[in-house]
Amino acid sequence: MKKTKRIKWINTVWVTACGLVFLLPLLWMISSSLKTGPEVFSTDFSFLPKIFQWDNYVRIWTDAKVPFWRLYANSLLVAVLGTAGQVIVSSMAGYAFGKIHFRGKNILFILMMVTMMIPSQVTIIPRYMLFYSMGLYDTLWSLILPALFNITSIFLLRQFYMGLPNELMEAAKLDGATHLQIWWRIMLPLTKPAMVTVTVLAFITSWNEYLNALIFLPSNQNYTVSLGIQYWMQMTDEYNLMMAAAASAIVPVIVLFLFTQRYFVESIAKTGVKG
Repeated sequence: MKKTKRIKWINTVWVTACGLVFLLPLLWMISSSLKTGPEVFSTDFSFLPKIFQWDNYVRIWTDAKVPFWRLYANSLLVAVLGTAGQVIVSSMAGYAFGKIHFRGKNILFILMMVTMMIPSQVTIIPRYMLFYSMGLYDTLWSLILPALFNITSIFLLRQFYMGLPNELMEAAKLDGATHLQIWWRIMLPLTKPAMVTVTVLAFITSWNEYLNALIFLPSNQNYTVSLGIQYWMQMTDEYNLMMAAAASAIVPVIVLFLFTQRYFVESIAKTGVKG
């Protein structure tokens, strides 16, 4: 009994130490964002700033050329619309692949899974030509529309749907319900943990999107948060402002994960029950 408690204490200390190591870069970034430029890399190192420079955040949020409030608005629009669309599309596709029997289902699913091995960079030129011809180039829709379809989200929801009893669907069919009604009224409410996981992953992916934003959004007024951080890295050598921009960028992701971590862990544990 004592040996078991000792092992638990050792594991607790070890995990806590690892967690602190991973937190150090984040804490250093926040601390640096509140320092003056020379103080960030001063030889007289101090983890906490001598005087908290809150003006660093005021400068990046009210910049005349690329104000961070506009970057936030653009990124939130892309992330919210892209995430909502991806959740709906992935849920319907996951239900179809997990619960509906139709000819060629397994072959189609395998073909979809194979596309995960295709690097996204390969499709940049075709997408550029397509968006330019459709008038979507240099608009936020060039980031929102591709986000609606995600193989990983479909796979996660399919695995979750396969873990639900078929008797629920069969009972609803006896009452005359269609597949759309079964999905919306019965299956969808039962997939809350998986839906939260897909929401978190989709939001983070859209929020952190950099390569596509760099290519498809050349205008300053359409910049997202990731492009705003690049802007500050190129336009100034004041690392305190760069850190302020980076610290501002991570706030929505941290808040989202703190409110959804319980469902996130639960979903990851359940999606591997059935293959």
